[in-house]
Amino acid sequence: MNLAVEKRELQRQIDALLAKPSMTASERKQCDALLSKVADIRGQEDRQARLAAVLDETRSEREESNPEYRQAKFESAFNRYLRTGDASELRTYTPLSTAGVPVPQGFLAAYVERLKSFSGIRAAGANVITTQTGDPLKNPFSDDTANSGVRLNENDPTPLANPVFNDSIFGAFKYSSQGLQFSAVLYKDSGIDLTAYLQNIFAKRIGRITNSEFTNGAGGGPTGVIPSISSVQTSALPTAVSVGEIVGLQALDEGYLDGAMYMFSPGVERTLKAMLGTDGLPVFPEMRTGRVLCGYPYTLNVDMPAALTATAKAIVFGNFKLGVAIRDVVPVLIVSRERYAELNMLYASMSHSQDCQVVDPNALSVLQQHA
Repeated sequence: MNLAVEKRELQRQIDALLAKPSMTASERKQCDALLSKVADIRGQEDRQARLAAVLDETRSEREESNPEYRQAKFESAFNRYLRTGDASELRTYTPLSTAGVPVPQGFLAAYVERLKSFSGIRAAGANVITTQTGDPLKNPFSDDTANSGVRLNENDPTPLANPVFNDSIFGAFKYSSQGLQFSAVLYKDSGIDLTAYLQNIFAKRIGRITNSEFTNGAGGGPTGVIPSISSVQTSALPTAVSVGEIVGLQALDEGYLDGAMYMFSPGVERTLKAMLGTDGLPVFPEMRTGRVLCGYPYTLNVDMPAALTATAKAIVFGNFKLGVAIRDVVPVLIVSRERYAELNMLYASMSHSQDCQVVDPNALSVLQQHA
């Protein structure tokens, strides 16, 4: 019998004795003994409450001093939230709002890696700036490519040569995965990797829309990397390119070449692989064994022109790490068991606010097909 039940039983007996018009000496003695027992139980309850408070404080101190422990508990609570929609335990580890829950580091890292698979701009190595909120973000940068050091005589004054300073204001355009349903019964089974399933679905959906808009721009959304490149070279022919034209894109300042790469669509990749010289041999043999073109790596972007057609900006070269920045707001996940409770289905969706801009136009060059 626990203390609460025992105390209720003792109180019932005391009430029965006190309800009598008068008590005998034996009954008064019995009532005093019962009251003494109740006092002892209350003392035990007080001691247990103090002990629980100390344990809670100790656990909190241990979690604060051991971030890995706290993160593991957070991950466990998050997985429970995914499978049941129950956020009660998760509230212990993170402040929640009606808009959903911030995803933990483990889920976020795997989601972002999958996002790269569906986003050519991210795969090209664009610099990612992560923020907790979607407030406008000023990102300053400087261009010092026009300046170099000087040699001075002993008494010469030191001249002044300031870099060119500029800044970009990043917004936070809200992208949503849209909602999806999944069986509450099926995914309670711990053998189902629900986390990986949701990561893959959300990465595909958000990766498709963001890469399309990051690459080509969208009205009311990001300006787009391709339309923002100011260094444009034109091919001699509308439906073909030469080795010289592709190599010509490499005419950037030397400071950008370390880490530079090409970017084009899978369709253009097939075209370049199929190009043959007058001797019948591949023009770009290195593409047959790896993703290398004219001495530099390349990445694919499905949202760039699928073929070499007139006026198409089909091939980009440059240092995306230095030239392009993506503003990421920590994504928010919503899981609900109430929305489709009558169907015994859970609902999930993710919102991920982002922006993408060319921050240094000198870092990139694009080849546009002749009209």
